[in-house]
Amino acid sequence: MVIGAGAAGIAAGRRIAAAGRSVAILEARDRVGGRCLTDTVTFGVPMDLGAHWIHAPADNPLVPLARAAGFGLYDDAARQRLVIKGRNPREGEWEAFASALTRTQRAILEAGEAGREVALSEVVPGDLRDWRPTIDFLKGPWDSGKEMGEISCVDYYNALETQDMFCRQGYGAILAKLAEGLPVRLATAVTRIDWSGRGVNVETPAGTIRGRAAVVTASTAVLASGAIRFAPAIPKRQLDAIQALSCGAYEHLIVHLPDNPMDAKPDQAFVVKADTAATAKALARIGGSDWWYLDIGGRFARDLAAAGPAAMKAFAAEFIGNEFGPHARRAMGDVHVTSWTTDPFIRGAWSVAGPGATPQRLRLAEPVGQRLAFAGEATDEGLWGTVGGAWASGERAADQVLRWVAPPAAPRRRR
Repeated sequence: MVIGAGAAGIAAGRRIAAAGRSVAILEARDRVGGRCLTDTVTFGVPMDLGAHWIHAPADNPLVPLARAAGFGLYDDAARQRLVIKGRNPREGEWEAFASALTRTQRAILEAGEAGREVALSEVVPGDLRDWRPTIDFLKGPWDSGKEMGEISCVDYYNALETQDMFCRQGYGAILAKLAEGLPVRLATAVTRIDWSGRGVNVETPAGTIRGRAAVVTASTAVLASGAIRFAPAIPKRQLDAIQALSCGAYEHLIVHLPDNPMDAKPDQAFVVKADTAATAKALARIGGSDWWYLDIGGRFARDLAAAGPAAMKAFAAEFIGNEFGPHARRAMGDVHVTSWTTDPFIRGAWSVAGPGATPQRLRLAEPVGQRLAFAGEATDEGLWGTVGGAWASGERAADQVLRWVAPPAAPRRRR
């Protein structure tokens, strides 16, 4: 049995089914994909409402599957532009920004390589001056969904970093395709998992479903909320890991900017020089369209999402006017916003390990009583925070469950 039909759940279901074993995939929502969802209707082009960057394509197990299924993947050109209150940087400003970013990145990676379980904020160079708010945002809320003081240098160092990719049809469309044909029961929220006997009894509003074992792929935020109860309680080792790997916050404000007021190239990133934590990073002309992401993260994103869509849209308009200028504000059209932090089935972005918590990823992945296996991006050391990491974890958890339900045959004795 698999709890959840996000990337980890789909991967686990495919693996179990491919092994010739029966499997039921229980999904609380009325769709598959979890935090990876493509809207193909609202925007006139496929638009990812959650995960969009295909991270670490050389190591991402979804890349060959997507290509085999006929999806169009292309490289993120990583052409960042710096904007300072509506203007291009003056002489020396780009170099000052690039130096601040490079020196910060180097300090973090050196600390991580040395095994220093300290916060990113502890190793940031002390002479960043007025670039500090910008660097704090880029390396904290935008990169990881949390403030720099809540992120471990070792966990950050472990994350695989290579040039990213995009999918023309949308990342969520890949998952939806790969889920086709699987026995997914939608709108079936799991409320309790009883693993006290030889198998597992999974309680849902539609009744109790019995299985030999369960792969649990709910986010650490959902698990920490108690939305799914366990009987008996899962071991303290896993409970501590769930608490230590809490989810950050990351939201898309999707803005229509026709007529290309900033003369942006398709999929070009815009960095603005920030004064406070109330800032965003823009991704222009997604897939060559007139739609832009304004991405927010960390505490600011969580608070703004809690304030509601009207507050999020008001911030988008203010940001466009202040950072790109009145001509861009006049061109601005519709705004659509996400709110993953307030979604009861998600409750945040991806998992983040704070100082000292990096080992908790492998602890969460440890099997429980040969009946429960936890999966999800939180259990992957190198691809944490990514759809590819969630997929890989689902396959690993499925392999574990298959060993329980179909152990290898004992060697035959010679006569």
